[in-house]
Amino acid sequence: MKNDETKHQVLCQLASIYQPGTLNLIGGRPGMGKSTVAFQLALAAHQPTLFISLEMTSQQLLLRHNTGEWIHIDDTVPMTAETIRTKVRHMQETDSIRWVIIDYLQLVSSSHSLPSRLAEVMAILEDLKTMAVEQQVAVIVLTQLSRQVELRNDKKPTLQDIRETGTTFPSCVDDVRLLFRADYYHVVDDNPMYGQNICEILSTECRHNDLGDLHLPFSEMLVSMSMHQNIQKQTDIAHLRSQLASVEEKIIRSTQPFDGDVDESGCKKNQILRCLEERSAILNRMFELHCTEAEARRFEHVNQRLLEITNQFHQECQHLRQQLNQLPDCRRMALYSEVNHTHDPDNPQLFAMEEDDFYGSHWNEMLWALEMSATTDALTIIDGETNYLDDGLTWAEGPLVIPQLEHICVCFLAHALCTHLHYSIPDLLRMTTYCCEHHLWNSSVVKI
Repeated sequence: MKNDETKHQVLCQLASIYQPGTLNLIGGRPGMGKSTVAFQLALAAHQPTLFISLEMTSQQLLLRHNTGEWIHIDDTVPMTAETIRTKVRHMQETDSIRWVIIDYLQLVSSSHSLPSRLAEVMAILEDLKTMAVEQQVAVIVLTQLSRQVELRNDKKPTLQDIRETGTTFPSCVDDVRLLFRADYYHVVDDNPMYGQNICEILSTECRHNDLGDLHLPFSEMLVSMSMHQNIQKQTDIAHLRSQLASVEEKIIRSTQPFDGDVDESGCKKNQILRCLEERSAILNRMFELHCTEAEARRFEHVNQRLLEITNQFHQECQHLRQQLNQLPDCRRMALYSEVNHTHDPDNPQLFAMEEDDFYGSHWNEMLWALEMSATTDALTIIDGETNYLDDGLTWAEGPLVIPQLEHICVCFLAHALCTHLHYSIPDLLRMTTYCCEHHLWNSSVVKI
């Protein structure tokens, strides 16, 4: 049987268990394909779906997938369980939706003031279960797994690996599936799935319909995977440098002049984003082949500084929230904070490294193109008591998972820049200036 037929059958099988009124989790470590599997599930099920993406923008999702008209993407941040319930309730008045997919649990903040993040997560899940029953929708929540998976010889995840749910699993959750790819970990011994681009969907907690473990062909599900795989196989630095020069030429031609506006079809911006993605893949491969001690130390320094910025900014956000709590109608006040890279092409502030000639990139022009073409902010710190974005667990994913950096606990901001905004690791080492902003508005809903 062909892979595409197998893929469709497995997806339809899995989709059949997500019935109205149920709360379901799909968990996985970074790079396992949580977002991809969820999006492809919605396509295969052909159910009217609200896809709430708190990490990738709608444009990034559309670049990866050919979407159907029945999928509504909402990439608004910040997002609480209460705002999700409000959005679903309003959508049910105009569009009858059957599925709500939330990507992902750790980026949802609580509407309640609770003593710990564990208590917040439990309250969020309870709220989402209530919404599922009230609105008669299937709620599918993607969730990160603990770094402990990486430290074990057996990399297959278990229920206890789900981050921030504690040792007692919430009773409001109806079904839990965990994703595992042997190829990702290069697991060869006694693993028949190694080398077949298979994503195993492990059945761990099923209260209604236990299908057992499923095996999903994975490689065809990513539009850009073949490009990344081809680049990852290359070891000829001269060839990679030639590819880099070619793709950067295309970017310069497309972005000069480029004022950030998108043409009616979005075609121009999509072309630029695809080129930036290819450029990032090339530079990350060159970095992996070349990474020096100086570069590793620089990454460690940058990562630590970004973590300090994040923590400092979160404290400022908490202080503002305390001040707002003294105001009348403070519950109508919405607050969130952003940290973004900022780059002035006329007065660039880039950190020069001895390896600049090795890569041969037009750093100044490329960082300007990246900023002008960005479709989302690098980091949003949700207004909450706990800075759960940096909890001592690594956010390493994709290009950030290489031996030279494995001793570094990657912070969320480094993760966001290098895995979702097409900045390469070498770009990150040269960026020096960030802009921190707090946003406040008075929010209210009036119904007549």
